Amino acid sequence: MSSLKRIPRIPDQPWPFIKYVVRHCSGQMKRNAALAMISEMLGTVCDVLVTWVLGRIIGVILTTAGDAVWAPLSHELMLLAFIWTLRSAGFRLREYFDRRYVPELMDMVRNLLFNRLIQQSQAFLQANFAGVLANHVRRAADVVNGLREKMQFNILPLIMRFITVGYLLWAITPLLTCLIFGYGILGILYAIKTAPRWTSLSTLNAEDSSRLTGVIVDSITNLSIVQQDAGWPEEHKRLANAHQSITTSFRQRSVFASWFWGWFDGAMMFFYCGFMALVAYAYQTGDVTAAELAMTVGLVSNMFGAIANTVNLISQKFDDIGVLKDSLTRIAMPLSVMDAVGAPDIVAHKGAIEFRNVGFMYGDGRRVFDNLNLTIPAGQRIGVVGLSGAGKSTLCQLLLRAYDVQEGGIFIDGQNIADVTLDSLRRNIAVIPQEPALFHRSLGENIRYGQQQATLDEVKEAAIKAQADAFINTLPLAYDTLVGERGVKLSGGQRQRVAIARAILKDTPILVLDEATSALDSQTEKSIQTAMTAAMTGRTTMVIAHRLSTLNHMDRIIVLEEGKIVEDGTFTELMAHDGTFARLWNMQAGGFMPDADEGVHAA
Repeated sequence: MSSLKRIPRIPDQPWPFIKYVVRHCSGQMKRNAALAMISEMLGTVCDVLVTWVLGRIIGVILTTAGDAVWAPLSHELMLLAFIWTLRSAGFRLREYFDRRYVPELMDMVRNLLFNRLIQQSQAFLQANFAGVLANHVRRAADVVNGLREKMQFNILPLIMRFITVGYLLWAITPLLTCLIFGYGILGILYAIKTAPRWTSLSTLNAEDSSRLTGVIVDSITNLSIVQQDAGWPEEHKRLANAHQSITTSFRQRSVFASWFWGWFDGAMMFFYCGFMALVAYAYQTGDVTAAELAMTVGLVSNMFGAIANTVNLISQKFDDIGVLKDSLTRIAMPLSVMDAVGAPDIVAHKGAIEFRNVGFMYGDGRRVFDNLNLTIPAGQRIGVVGLSGAGKSTLCQLLLRAYDVQEGGIFIDGQNIADVTLDSLRRNIAVIPQEPALFHRSLGENIRYGQQQATLDEVKEAAIKAQADAFINTLPLAYDTLVGERGVKLSGGQRQRVAIARAILKDTPILVLDEATSALDSQTEKSIQTAMTAAMTGRTTMVIAHRLSTLNHMDRIIVLEEGKIVEDGTFTELMAHDGTFARLWNMQAGGFMPDADEGVHAA
């Protein structure tokens, strides 16, 4: 399965998800899995037969006198060696086939979940911790493999043991077989009855574990703030509350586990003692020989040991199901933005943009735009101004289809972006955000990210245009220097230059700058203006600006108020008009716009 294939819907419940995974397995994977299970079944049957042959050997020793014992004993020993060899061959073959498909299975599960995760909306990503989501992807794959192991190594072998032991005991006395199968049936009914409670408690424990991870990730991500503000008491308090929750759910699960095992051990004791009493009675009455007695005791001990081990692992399986359910509940949420069925790639050469009768509100009911109309000709540089909450960033998010509009449409070169593939749309738009997020990779890899096929010379050329080449060459490893998590080893201006270089190298018809310099000081902003101008050259550009001085050279500026365009013109025209933009300009302090609660009509 291609890692780029879009997954329209992933089941959010464990068993449907497992079926979904099986459907996505290749034919070769399924064949290797089937051969692995057949090999495991062969090894299990031979393992039971080893106990059967040992009983036969004891019978020969007890019933044959003198040197006459060696002829039949040699026959039994050869049979033991043959069965043992088959047993070993079965288990080794199972290991061989496991190596052929298990890594691919886990990779596929991770790919399915990762593909789903990266298609989620901005709202979803903002509502979840990145570290917790990554942990869910990893844990889900581990759980699926763990469930496979329990099925292949415990449940399936237990079924084979029941069948094999039942067949061998039937030859001695059918009553023994009935007792074994009666115990098995009661065990299954007991497991079915307790399964919902196991699952609910395990799911609760998994949710509390995820919450604890989220608290830890939140604290570590903002560790600098914790240190600066001496916020240890608050973080310890949050951690203690999370610990309390997981402790409570753990104790509830432990109490239920003790109750479960108490009943199970009692039932096992009853059946085990009853079985041994029945065998002893049959031996006294002559219905069971000494050899059959030894064989029966060995088979039953083997059987009951396997039952106890399997039930223990099944109880762990319920924990795994709880973990998987928690992971799927988070990751498999319905996509709010996705490709239309059969959507083509966008064909965008010029980059003309049109917002046509656009209406949009967020999921919480906040309405941002109502019948918004805006046309940006190809190659035009447009500035977007407005107080916080006016809809500036939302305008860019809608252009990138981070959200879908509820009314109207957005068109690029005459094509409705809702009717084309998301990937092709975003490949044609370069974004320089307010806080550039860099990968913990080399500078070269970060610049090349939007154009993976670019050569080193092309990377360097983009860096030169972005005024980044000079500082990069002062670093010990130059373009091979790792930048740290989110670019923490670089200054704000350096990170911004790398983001500009990435946008230049991506070479798209549309460029979006979302308050790209508002986090920089005036001197740093001035030093990268040349780089910003280079990035805009020949592109349709939308610049959201908090610092109005950056808009002097825009072809056009629009002013937004409460989702409406209240002014539209060049810098000179808007200043001469003495309207909202002019008042905003005059009210700036150090080149920044006033806060929304200050208003634009202040004296």
